[in-house]
Amino acid sequence: MSMAEFAVSLVIQSLTELLIHEAKHLPELRGRIELIQMKLRQLLSILEIADARQEADEGISNWIAETREVAYDIEDLLLVAVCSRKEGSILKKYTHMFKEFSSLHNLEPKFQVIESKVSTLQSDLRIRNIKPRQRGLTNPVSQRHLEQRRSYSHYVEEDFVGLDEDVKELVARLVKEDGDNNYQVVSITGMGGIGKTTIAKKIYHHKDVRSHFHAFGWVCVSQQWQQEDVLQRILNKLEPEKKKEINRMKVEELVEELFEVQKKKRCLIVLDDVWGKDVWLILRPAFPPRQVNSKIILTTRNTEIARYIDRDTPCYLYQQRHLNKTESWELLKKKIYRGLNVRDKSQGDGGDGGEHEYSSVSEDDDAASSAASFHSCLTDEEEEEVTGQLHNSSPEDCVEDHKNQMDMERLGKEMVGQCGGLPLAIIVLGGLLMTKSTIRNFPEDFKIPTRKLYQLWAAEGFISAEFYQAEEEESIMDIAERYLGELVQRSMVQVRVDDVTGQFKSCRLHDLTRELCLLKGKEEFFLKKVPLRFEPELIGSPSSSTKASVTRRLSVAVDYDFDSYFPPRKENLDHIRSAMFFSRLTDRRNLQPTLDMVCDDFKLLRVLDLERFYVGGKLSKAIGNLVHLRYLSLRGSQFNKLPSSIGNLKYLQTLDLRAPFLVCVTIPNVIWKLNHLKHLYLPPSHRSASKLQLGSLSKLEILKNFDTRVSDYRDISKLVKLQKLAAILTMETENLAEIINCLKMEHNHIRDSSFRIRYDFQSEREFTVLRQLVGFTHLRKLDLVGLINRLPEHCHFSQSLTKLTLRSSRLKEDPMATLEKLPNLHSLMLRKNVFEGNEISCSSQGFPQLRTLEFQGLASLEHWIIEKGSMPNLFHLKIDECINLRMVPEGIKHIATLKELVIANMPAAFKHRIQKVQEEEGEDIYKVKHIPSITLTEMSDSSMKELEKQLSGTIS
Repeated sequence: MSMAEFAVSLVIQSLTELLIHEAKHLPELRGRIELIQMKLRQLLSILEIADARQEADEGISNWIAETREVAYDIEDLLLVAVCSRKEGSILKKYTHMFKEFSSLHNLEPKFQVIESKVSTLQSDLRIRNIKPRQRGLTNPVSQRHLEQRRSYSHYVEEDFVGLDEDVKELVARLVKEDGDNNYQVVSITGMGGIGKTTIAKKIYHHKDVRSHFHAFGWVCVSQQWQQEDVLQRILNKLEPEKKKEINRMKVEELVEELFEVQKKKRCLIVLDDVWGKDVWLILRPAFPPRQVNSKIILTTRNTEIARYIDRDTPCYLYQQRHLNKTESWELLKKKIYRGLNVRDKSQGDGGDGGEHEYSSVSEDDDAASSAASFHSCLTDEEEEEVTGQLHNSSPEDCVEDHKNQMDMERLGKEMVGQCGGLPLAIIVLGGLLMTKSTIRNFPEDFKIPTRKLYQLWAAEGFISAEFYQAEEEESIMDIAERYLGELVQRSMVQVRVDDVTGQFKSCRLHDLTRELCLLKGKEEFFLKKVPLRFEPELIGSPSSSTKASVTRRLSVAVDYDFDSYFPPRKENLDHIRSAMFFSRLTDRRNLQPTLDMVCDDFKLLRVLDLERFYVGGKLSKAIGNLVHLRYLSLRGSQFNKLPSSIGNLKYLQTLDLRAPFLVCVTIPNVIWKLNHLKHLYLPPSHRSASKLQLGSLSKLEILKNFDTRVSDYRDISKLVKLQKLAAILTMETENLAEIINCLKMEHNHIRDSSFRIRYDFQSEREFTVLRQLVGFTHLRKLDLVGLINRLPEHCHFSQSLTKLTLRSSRLKEDPMATLEKLPNLHSLMLRKNVFEGNEISCSSQGFPQLRTLEFQGLASLEHWIIEKGSMPNLFHLKIDECINLRMVPEGIKHIATLKELVIANMPAAFKHRIQKVQEEEGEDIYKVKHIPSITLTEMSDSSMKELEKQLSGTIS
């Protein structure tokens, strides 16, 4: 979506809000507003087509810029109108803006002006040859999102170049049933990004393959895979009619079922993205030996896997080559033509003539073609119109066009030459040249938390209100995840995926992508980077007298010369919509004066991000003036009191108050007024003069740092849309049992929960409550503070538990015997008298997914045994204040993945064993010499106490 489309969509959204919230006051204006909405939707359809043509037509480019600015002007007026009645007392100070809007009835002449501006844009001669598509009553923005949704999980790159002969050869080997060269497995190998999956999909959809095999199954294995999951997904494709039965089978039954179905049917199974030999070793029993009917395609970066398979199963090794210069250029052209909705006339309608070989029928979600998502947005009539315009061009125009085309081709070939024949790199380049990204306000090399990105998109209006209303069964985060998926598909962003949930956890932009986005953002006046040494113009000073030069979003890097960033206060800053401040300093800079200025002058602000600053003791009550705010984050900023005026921010969707751990923030009981709130992050330590009432927040989806000492625990059951909960529970057994029963109810929407519980679980009744608690299917993180007679057996723990912290448990039995069996535990922290015995042991199969392990204050621990094979994925180990532990375990030397070892507050004799002093090596150095980072540190008593207080302050 271009910025012009986005601006028009915001106007439509604002008009919808005006109709919803002020319907009874606007009976005579409803018809006019609905007419304007209809015209704006027609304008959106025109913009869709115009956007693809603007690079070649300066007139259209200027029209798009004018449309964008007109839309922003209209939005300014409507934002004022929506809030002027309800917030009149707050907004009276802005008399220069609001005195003409004292009554909504006075808006009629303004709507006449709006209608006139929209009509003028529609009748502009520069777009006379663009005809909007007829979509019935469907919102074009919503329609596009629905199309993206259909294509998201089925995406396949259709721009295929240079390997058609290879495809034919591989297809022939798969369909061949006799002879010496009959291979059961075809292994496609090559470096990352070379296109292994793409060629596998071409084979998978080839007409000869589709006619030869009876059943098809595609599964992406990847690094984090589970045998049961892979087998179930294959069988669900091969035998979809038995899906319910398959999903109830045990692993042994799944292996047998897959073995048998391949004997009954001629099956083609694709194992995509295989990383290790263990995959074949474990799955091998499910494939009949020397089976000639069913075949397997395997894609991997590791050629040794193919050689390993070939020991007992005939395996053909295909090593994929890089593209040559000609093929690379063709791929880039295809990517850009397809992205810009232009047919490559040099290829003719049939391309290379091979298109007919591929089946149009899709039987598999994981490998289905989504070419429809790349279809031209031009109708046949529109393409004829464009062709006619080209034919009617003057000879001079043709010469100039040819010269420009030659220059572009020369530049394109230079750029594609840097890609080294790697298809992924070429596709990224093509994606950059054809797509406008919306991730433009984050610093270079910044790892962007996806949840924050989604919240910012929602606040800015990138997620259409109409689309969201049509998809009420999903959260706004679900919809935003698909938006990010669109960018991932276009190779625009790199993402980190959560190992357990499979969702995007964080993302970042390639450096080149970011620079191109910033250039495009500056061109469209989307964003301004400051300080001044990064941007030549002052924030409030346009580079020319035209309205089109006003920037609405600021990304502010706070440095030593921050005071010089902003212009004198006389400058008009009403146009600023989003202000994000990023600190480049090690200490928290005092931004209180800046916050006062923002509250006074940034009147239409929707997004304010002030993370890791000092903003005064009591946050300024002027924050309540920013009545248009949708997103407010003060995460990591230091303040100790929230003003009651925060209750004025009625449109707030995200409120992040996570102050530093050691700061206790006083919160007035006004949060309940924010009835549009979807995401609430309370401070880790907070208090209130009376119980915080949160039960009225019916739209709340995320609630973090809920504390039963400050809020009423019964409010949790009233939050009917709550999906993510992090809570500190300090209460009696009866109340704790009541919360557990509430969270177990079927109508509950919670998908992800984290708890810190301060309680002594000693009696059998209390142990029963504990067993129910650790068994929540949605439990991700758990911190237990207090006595525990014994741990529940491992089978009672939730399979989704990834992080566990135990404090002061005083367990008599070795906790590792239970905890090492938790299949998805990534982080384990044992602190302060968790265990009263003197020996713990980690077995050879224990802790399969553990990444982080910390021991702190285990005073009685003397011996620690680690068997070979234990903790095969451990990355970070910390041993702190375990004063009687004699040495690092022998088994540490077998943990090849261990990269960080921290030894803190340990006896000198312990440390000497792993140190080299005056060329003399300690006797345990051989155990730790493979670890890249080893840190030995001491902390003072006061620092220790502060750390302990910090560690007990929040749920991370």
